[in-house]
Amino acid sequence: MHKLTRLLVIYPALLRAYWERAVAYRAVFAVSLLNAIFPLVMMAIWIGMAQDGPVAGFSAPDFAGYYLAAVLVRRLTGVGIVQDAERLVRSGELSVYLFRPLDVVHHFFARVLTGRVVVTPMLLAPVALAILAIPGPQFDLRPATLMRFALSCGIGLLFEFYAQWLLAGLAFWIVQTQGIAAAYQFVKAFLGGYIVPLALFPPAVSGLLTWLPFQSSVALPVEILTGRLSAEQSFLRLAIGAGWVALIALGARLLWRAGLRGYSAVGG
Repeated sequence: MHKLTRLLVIYPALLRAYWERAVAYRAVFAVSLLNAIFPLVMMAIWIGMAQDGPVAGFSAPDFAGYYLAAVLVRRLTGVGIVQDAERLVRSGELSVYLFRPLDVVHHFFARVLTGRVVVTPMLLAPVALAILAIPGPQFDLRPATLMRFALSCGIGLLFEFYAQWLLAGLAFWIVQTQGIAAAYQFVKAFLGGYIVPLALFPPAVSGLLTWLPFQSSVALPVEILTGRLSAEQSFLRLAIGAGWVALIALGARLLWRAGLRGYSAVGG
């Protein structure tokens, strides 16, 4: 209880500090938005293929709605902390955080949260305009659906954060983790619904992918927002995603604890 009280007292100041950092580096966030171009290219390809008829149940407007939602969700759940966390370990700057009242993970998480506040408004307007320009409803905006969507985005963000925090923890033993992180990003994008909707895979494969953690960060929120999942299906997959988050968070915590023991032992 004492630790929770301390977190509640310190977190507002921590968020304010990283909010100032996020605003100062808003140009970096603007550049990161360029990464949204790739799913728009995929959207154009699939829309072209769907002109003669639906593809795996997706019409041309369905593809447009899916990929526009993917662009938005990727900005809400996307995290990029591996390089900075690795730099702290390599440079010895991590030692500074070891004497602070909060674990270093909280500093990174506060930075990620404030980053969402900066990035999201930059995308809402263009996505909304694009949706309005497309005939027919693309998103399910009923309150119950939006609540499930918000919950799925929260789970997706936590999955992204702890997965990358786990990868960053490898820096205690591996000289260069960027290659591993890049491979992870590719696998996650391909198997997590960012490049190709899971429904376009063969049924056996798509069924398996819904049980893997990668669906949490893009596919699940997008499928909820576009109305492709019932409430029952949503809650099952939300539970799967939450289970993976708990498992990966535990693994990351244990990995960092082991790494910090060795780091402190050699006077890092």
